[in-house]
Parts: sequence; structure tokens; C-alpha cells
Amino acid sequence: MRTPPRLLLAASLLCAAALWPAAAHARGPQPSRPFGLGVELGAPTGLAAKYYLGNRMALQMGVGVIEEWRDSDGLHLHAEMLWHPAILARTPSFTMPFYLGVGGRVLKHDRGYYDRNGNYQYDDDDTHIGVRAPIGLLMDFHNAPLDLFFELALVVDLLHAWDGDYANHHDHDSADINGAIGVRYYF
Repeated sequence: MRTPPRLLLAASLLCAAALWPAAAHARGPQPSRPFGLGVELGAPTGLAAKYYLGNRMALQMGVGVIEEWRDSDGLHLHAEMLWHPAILARTPSFTMPFYLGVGGRVLKHDRGYYDRNGNYQYDDDDTHIGVRAPIGLLMDFHNAPLDLFFELALVVDLLHAWDGDYANHHDHDSADINGAIGVRYYF
């Protein structure tokens, strides 16, 4: 059974609203170096960048590949504005803020389909353009210019263009959840 995208979006907004009181007194990560570059593994796998615009706001970007993720493999680009509303843990070694954001993504993939005998049948070139809304946890280390992050992102495709055999085109879901873990070094 497929969960409607509006229900997933409403659940995400309710979670954010529940955390709002705690966010009023929390300070976000305090980066001494605002730009971080690293890698993320999952959906997508590739380069991950983050630029802090202040204590609570940051711009996050990524470019990578998604392979065999719910029948959607190809080049994935994303960029989001992030907000760090609450600190979940603070120790002498690290700070762990919760974050959420909203932005966009583009997924470009092409693939060939094969019949039961392994014979090549046709190409399916797709481009998905949509909204990406990540929520995640971040470990901002105090003794090294590194952070470690884990995030889940709701992806809702608003535009879907294909450039292959229309008669054999298989429609794809318009909403999905992506997940990744990554590390960034701050310059």
C-alpha cells in the first residue's frame, strides 16, 4: 500500500511543530569554519556539501548516484535550506543537533529493459524534478573540523519527463523516502 504524499508531508510538519518549544531556547551548531565538503552513502551516494549561514541555518547540497533504489537509478542532484531547531545532546566532544529542511532535487536516469530471455528490449530515459525535505541528526565534533550526519528525506516528484519508448513506459511513484549517512570536513 502506498502512503499518499500529503499524509507524509502532514506527518513531517506535525513532528516539526512538536519540537518547536524545545527549539526556542536551543542554539544551533557553532561552526568555526562555515563550509564543509565530504561524502554520503545511501540514496544518494556521492559528494555532500554544507554552508552555514548562521547558527541555525545552512545550505546543503549534494551530487551523486542512486543505484537500484526502488527502481530509480541514475544521477541525483539536490540542494536544501536547513534549519537546526534543537540540540538533542551536548558533550565536551560533540554537539548533536536535529535538523530539517526543504529544497529541490533532480534525478536523471536511463536504463534498458530486458525480456525473460535476457534480450534487450528498449531504453527508458527519465528526468524527475521535485521537492526534497530532509530531517536528520548531526554530530558536530568539537576537537576536529568534522561532522557526521544521518538523514531521511521525503522526495515528492512534481515533474516527470521521459525520453524513451512511450508505449512501454512504466510510471514511477511520485513520492519516496531517501536515506543517507555521511561525513564532512570543514574548511
